[in-house]
Amino acid sequence: MDLSKIDYWKLIHILIGGLTYLVGVFFLEMLVRLVADWIFRTTAIYGVLAYEEAQNAYYIIRLGTIYLPSGFFGGLYTGYKIKEKLKLIMMFPSITGFLLVLIIQYFLGYMTLIISASLLNLAKIIAIPFIVSLSGSYLGGYTINWQVEEVVEEKISLLFEEVKES
Repeated sequence: MDLSKIDYWKLIHILIGGLTYLVGVFFLEMLVRLVADWIFRTTAIYGVLAYEEAQNAYYIIRLGTIYLPSGFFGGLYTGYKIKEKLKLIMMFPSITGFLLVLIIQYFLGYMTLIISASLLNLAKIIAIPFIVSLSGSYLGGYTINWQVEEVVEEKISLLFEEVKES
């Protein structure tokens, strides 16, 4: 492997996109928790989270308000700085950011070793948020690099000739 062919600026921009994702996750997580807590307390329905359906709804809301926008912001930055090979490059900001989030959550005590977790919990904790953030990263990268092609207006003529009755 030849290290002279590595473009270090791409790596730096991918890392900055991952850090953008990381900051977005922690900021939006804090914001969503505060807003949800305020809504539950002011409407006096905090006990609704005891039901599994409400927990699933809250989980889906968190996916759409935390991981999708964070991936979008990371992909937006990376797509703005890197213009070529987007199909390959756009997955790296979300991978980098998501790994950083998992590492920080592990060291802060929010996540223990997941050896004994069931497959459903693994999907809920790791796989689904990662797929959502990956989708957000692609959306952000392609939003900034959307190729607008000029539509050439063509005149369509019919190949039929008029039949004259004699």
